[in-house]
Amino acid sequence: MKKIFALCFGAVLLVGAALALHAQGPGSLHRMGGHGGQMGAMDADHMKGMVEHIAKFLNLTDAQTAAAKKIHEETFAKAEPLMKQRHQQMEEIHALLDGANPDATEIGQKMIASHAIGEQLQALHEEAMAKFSTVLNADQLEKLKKMHEMHEGHEGPEF
Repeated sequence: MKKIFALCFGAVLLVGAALALHAQGPGSLHRMGGHGGQMGAMDADHMKGMVEHIAKFLNLTDAQTAAAKKIHEETFAKAEPLMKQRHQQMEEIHALLDGANPDATEIGQKMIASHAIGEQLQALHEEAMAKFSTVLNADQLEKLKKMHEMHEGHEGPEF
């Protein structure tokens, strides 16, 4: 649950944890709530709710909340195709692993490609967090830092 919160927190702060989770490896899209490589309307609503939750937690002004939503939307637009691609890659890897004679070279190449996409997603997350940080005051930045530290490294259930 903490991983999901961290993910949604990142999503709020711009698909963040989503991006961070994708950088962490297999199954991360499922932690984010993606199904079949697609983010459904319910997932988008959940992320919107998390934006609102973070806005309350950090006591954001209306202008800051609007800026956060804009950063989230822009980042998600860039990240969604990468998340879908990464999810497809992981499905292919799992299919190869479940096959009669898994080819380690082919699996390794697919893992390297998937890792590269994870790195791109992580870069998007970091860029979004940097943008979001510029709209916060010192107290809000401190709260954000503490919240991030609190959720770092906590594993949650996979879906």
